[in-house]
Amino acid sequence: MLGSLYSSISGMKAHQTKLDVVGNNIANVNTTGYKKTSVNFEETMTQTVKGARGPIDGQGGINPSTIGLGTKVSSINTNFESGAQQTTGRKTDLRIDGNGFFVVADGSNKMYTRSGNFNLDGNGNLVTPNGLKVQGWQATIRDDGSQGISPDAEVGELAVKVGATLPGKATDAINFAGNLNQNAGIGNISLNVKDATGAKVDVTIKFNYDTANDKWQWRAEGSGVTGKGAFQLDEKGNIKKSFPSETTPIQNANGMLVQSPVAGKITFSELADMSNRKTAQVSDNLVSTTAEVYDTLGNTHTTSVKYTKLADNVWEWNAGVANGSKITNGKGFMTFDARGQLNGNYLYADPNDPATLPEGVGTIFYESGAKNPDGTVNNGDPASNYIMDANGVVRYRGAAAPGLEPGQIMNKQFDGKVSFDPADNGEAPPPARGAAPVQMTLNFSGISQFAANSTVALESQNGYGMGELETYNITDTGDVMGFYSNGYQQIIGRIALAKFTNQEGLQNAGGSVFKQTSNSGEAIVQKAGQAGLGKITAGALEMSNVDLGQEFTDMIIAQRGFQANSKTISTADTILNELINLKR
Repeated sequence: MLGSLYSSISGMKAHQTKLDVVGNNIANVNTTGYKKTSVNFEETMTQTVKGARGPIDGQGGINPSTIGLGTKVSSINTNFESGAQQTTGRKTDLRIDGNGFFVVADGSNKMYTRSGNFNLDGNGNLVTPNGLKVQGWQATIRDDGSQGISPDAEVGELAVKVGATLPGKATDAINFAGNLNQNAGIGNISLNVKDATGAKVDVTIKFNYDTANDKWQWRAEGSGVTGKGAFQLDEKGNIKKSFPSETTPIQNANGMLVQSPVAGKITFSELADMSNRKTAQVSDNLVSTTAEVYDTLGNTHTTSVKYTKLADNVWEWNAGVANGSKITNGKGFMTFDARGQLNGNYLYADPNDPATLPEGVGTIFYESGAKNPDGTVNNGDPASNYIMDANGVVRYRGAAAPGLEPGQIMNKQFDGKVSFDPADNGEAPPPARGAAPVQMTLNFSGISQFAANSTVALESQNGYGMGELETYNITDTGDVMGFYSNGYQQIIGRIALAKFTNQEGLQNAGGSVFKQTSNSGEAIVQKAGQAGLGKITAGALEMSNVDLGQEFTDMIIAQRGFQANSKTISTADTILNELINLKR
């Protein structure tokens, strides 16, 4: 009889605990990030009245008989299901959409929370309402002057200081895009003429531009056809000067075929029939672009890139600086395929600089001669399969072979950086102190060559001057992006999220934070959106996941359980009273 009293007392205590939990859940129904808890019961010790016996000697088995000695709370579990979203519009109000916890710290003591109602303190630190500092990775200045998160950065405090200075970054990459007119320069012409025997001969005259000497060179091609020459043009596209010493007649083995021009229009005429003639079409072969770039101190410099069409599908590019600063590696040429797409950016070959000569190429024939350091002219090997024009473009002129086609360009790819020293404009030695030399990679991959107007222009460059932080926002990956007065945006920091092998093993420390325990496992800290972690929604909070309907139901159950146990005590007391009355 006394056992029933004690069992009921334990039941009342257990249901009282359940009612406490329900009351706490209801109290926190509007607490940001609160996670409801629930109570589970289990039996306490049992008293064995009769033990079990198995079947033996024809007798059946007997089941054990036990009497329980009450109940107790076996566990109080936390439900980490996400709560509803409440939009606030505040930049520092954050909600985790999915798995994970914000990491906060009080000194070296790290804790974890789902409540993202953060603020900035007087030092710009992102903190909780209780002053715990939100943890993450602070951006630092890289060697190139840009700002970013180092892969080796440790998790620590995050500071967002409006008005903070962003140092200027020197330009190290420029992107160009647009079209270069395929019809620029002098168009090729073709003639069908008769030779001295009356046989028909096809003659094609092709033109290429010699940038060093500002003149056009032409060459006749066809079966057994030879001939070449050079001239300069005036601003109207007429020949103002020809070079007889560089001219050989257009002919084949049977004699001269075509008369070449020496003045006026670029007209080639058949010798046997002067009415059979063609005049080449001339258009401007020069396109210029400019770009403002930055040095390491944030100063701007106007640079230019001039594009000059040299020959079919071949354009030279030449970089310069408006203030006259000496530029290094500022020249090269690019080629386009039959679809108008860029297919190569090359380094000019210099006969006096072995580092620039194509690899695997032996002797070269220098079409226009190459000046030796002593001033003499070197024509190279006339029998070579490789020919270099006046600009330094090397082509293969042998028979087709594996990996080689007639006319194929053999120059090395241009893979260097264009550089200039802002302090060295050619007038005096650079000062001992000042901005460092600017080194830039020029990217021409956005340029095409079609029969349309030239539209090539600067697409982007990655330098900028000094700026001050004006505002910021937080992305779904936790990146704190700063917007500066110089028009640029840079990452300021990144908010860290943590996950646990057993998040129900975390200990509630009050104040909407949890502590790591030996049964929760170690915190795995990552960027939001990675490794199974949820993403972050800025301007919103996660509300409590308490379901009032469920809580009221649990309250009734706890109440009825408590009442039933108290009734058991009353009944046991009545029976005990009857026993005592038997003595009277």
